[in-house]
Amino acid sequence: METVNTKQDDNEDDNKQEGALVLWKYNNPFSNYKQDPAYILSKYVADHLNLDYLSGISRRRKIRFIELGSGCGLVGLVAWLTGGYVVCTGTHEDIEHTKFNIKQNVEYVMNQLQNQFECNKEDEDNVVESRNKIAHTQKMMQNLDLLDKDNIQAHVLDWTSLPTTEDTTNPLHKSNMPSFDIILASEILYLPDLHKDLVKTIRYFNHSNSRNDQDTCFEKEIKSKDEMKCETRVLGIYKQRGLGEEQFFKIAQAFGKLRVEWIDTSWIDQPSIGSHVNQFSSTTSSEYKMFWLIPDS
Repeated sequence: METVNTKQDDNEDDNKQEGALVLWKYNNPFSNYKQDPAYILSKYVADHLNLDYLSGISRRRKIRFIELGSGCGLVGLVAWLTGGYVVCTGTHEDIEHTKFNIKQNVEYVMNQLQNQFECNKEDEDNVVESRNKIAHTQKMMQNLDLLDKDNIQAHVLDWTSLPTTEDTTNPLHKSNMPSFDIILASEILYLPDLHKDLVKTIRYFNHSNSRNDQDTCFEKEIKSKDEMKCETRVLGIYKQRGLGEEQFFKIAQAFGKLRVEWIDTSWIDQPSIGSHVNQFSSTTSSEYKMFWLIPDS
């Protein structure tokens, strides 16, 4: 996964590494922070996510992600970098920060890919390096085809007030959105009072609870019946802080008919992960819980 840097504002020296995502800070006490779990979940999406359960959907169309509580937008941006369709969501207070980070980084990535493609194309006549250059150029073309600035969006979402059937002007209304394959959830379980609303939100965006899939602004590809058999899953992470996070899974099972499958987090103990996550204290896998939430059949 690319390096993640932070930047205070546009006047700060642009010292980011080539290929790095830069997350601009904002005058907001919540979405301003790049939480450790967000980095870990991003790393998992980029390097460890196994999409086999989608039964070949990834070969027929792009994977569709929606992120709840996007904050600075890191996880959503990484999902977009994998070639997915991504919708980031957040509150009225932090969505502008999310949109800003998405806009800045998407423009940077697209410009970088285009520049690399053009430079490599100019060098193709060099006989000595022609094979490597041509291979790299082909890779750049694949990335340009894979990524599209219109394939990532950000919208306001209030878990306590989901779009109603009549509210078709809401961009997150089911008639305006595709059915999602994966719901991304990073560090959003720390408020027990919102657990039931969170489960309602997950169910709202679940395949099995949505209308028959249809073409949207996201894509115009023909969809087979096999694709509609796949149900939405939640991929989440939280840091164990003793704030009642565990109670969420009981509510998800009882109220949302969602069962949990825990993900092995031993890979977090790799030195390269810990050094990125927290430079000031040791980080171990025992601090974090990663999970899938899967609808009961």
